[in-house]
Amino acid sequence: MDEKKDYSLPDITDSLLTSLTECAEKLNLQIYLVGGALRDILMGEISVDLDFTIPAGSCHFLKQVRTQMGSGTIVPLGEKGDDTCRLVIDNLSVDVSGFRKGATSIEEDLVCRDFTINSLGVRLDVFLQRHTREVLTDKIVDPLGGIKDLRDGVIRACPAAFTDDPLRLLRAYRFAAQCGFVITDTTLDEISTHAQLIETSAAERISHEMDLIMSSSRAYRVLVAMKVSGLLKHLIPELYDGLDVSQPPFHHLNVFEHNLEALNRLEQIIGEPQLYFSDRGQEIAAFFENEGNRIELKWAALLHDVGKPVTKKINPEKQDRITFYNHDEAGAEIVELTGERMRWSRRRTRRIGSLIAMHMHPFHLGNVLKKDGKLSRRAMLKLCKRSGDDLLALFLLAMADSLAGQGPEKPAGIEELLEQLFYNLDVFYEETMRPVLSGPKLLTGHDLIDTLGLIPGPELGLLLVEVETAAIEGKISTKNEALAWVKKQLTDR
Repeated sequence: MDEKKDYSLPDITDSLLTSLTECAEKLNLQIYLVGGALRDILMGEISVDLDFTIPAGSCHFLKQVRTQMGSGTIVPLGEKGDDTCRLVIDNLSVDVSGFRKGATSIEEDLVCRDFTINSLGVRLDVFLQRHTREVLTDKIVDPLGGIKDLRDGVIRACPAAFTDDPLRLLRAYRFAAQCGFVITDTTLDEISTHAQLIETSAAERISHEMDLIMSSSRAYRVLVAMKVSGLLKHLIPELYDGLDVSQPPFHHLNVFEHNLEALNRLEQIIGEPQLYFSDRGQEIAAFFENEGNRIELKWAALLHDVGKPVTKKINPEKQDRITFYNHDEAGAEIVELTGERMRWSRRRTRRIGSLIAMHMHPFHLGNVLKKDGKLSRRAMLKLCKRSGDDLLALFLLAMADSLAGQGPEKPAGIEELLEQLFYNLDVFYEETMRPVLSGPKLLTGHDLIDTLGLIPGPELGLLLVEVETAAIEGKISTKNEALAWVKKQLTDR
């Protein structure tokens, strides 16, 4: 927290600030800037969420503000009867709430909040007098020592925080992930005591908090802390099926720890992509600038081997060798259930499941490359087609998986092989596949009907796909060659 820095609200019109202040005066109310908005300002950040509190009557108050402003939309928030309301105006949301739990003063209200770093408030008129200069801490209402906790970088729960709203159990870790703060031992003890209460929170709220954690650069560290407190088991129970599942000597960790380590390695790749894909650093950095890519690939890394516990076999004929045949496909099926529980979109569930279902393919293809020294066009085409737009994502997942396995019998050079394989596939796609897919078609349905006399139907579409595949494989390159190729296929069949 930098007290020598100028503090200001985000780009918000003077007229709206004036309306908030004047309407509060007309209604004989004191209005306070509170919570996360004030915390962010004290940290020198621009808050995208503005929170205010008044003694009571939030919706009535905001209707007065809307009338004075001449525009805006009022949106009641929370459960029925909650004194919380939002004004949406000019692409900005302003939330106003009445004092909580029957509080009769701002101090009592702030004590009812989630964490001390959010239990801060300052009268809006006082703040506006100083919002371009230092915020004087003696003007901030701070009943629980939140300013000191903000300086010290710690997260401390307010009294009854977790029983009032169990989602705060998870939110503590979300703040740790976003701010890099440390949760106090006392608060960690409270989380451990009340961990099971998280199951009473709405799935959509849990999913939102988990997305914020996954979007940060500290997801691995935070999930390990959630494991220690016992909260993780109530959030992602499918991970725990791998807790005591040992693996072959290729690995140094059990399945549970390996899944977590894959998330750790993926975050390392995100931080320094050029160390793992030397000539694709900028491309990978741009890929991860997209928040959806970060979140979904981290989920894929965390869950990539959840299919191993149900597919584990021990082969007594091969010195009790451990196998996990088809664990990738089994994992994709498990993720379907995870997506339902977490209320993910169908698109997200399909993408994460597809990446998990494919995550062994780069290793299989790498073995072929290592053995034969080259890859056939058919083999490259098969993987490029299946991965589609997620070829890069698939290899990032495979790299994280490989780095997470450091057992004594792990073959040398796997990460280098994955990098070479991705480069080969990327060149193949750009130089061979893309020209065929984006260029003029060698044959059309009309060609098959008019020239070869074929009958319209779904078989024509399948033939055209085969023609495209043959062109990519280099078997044909002209219309006449394509027609002759089709005739031969039909004759052979």
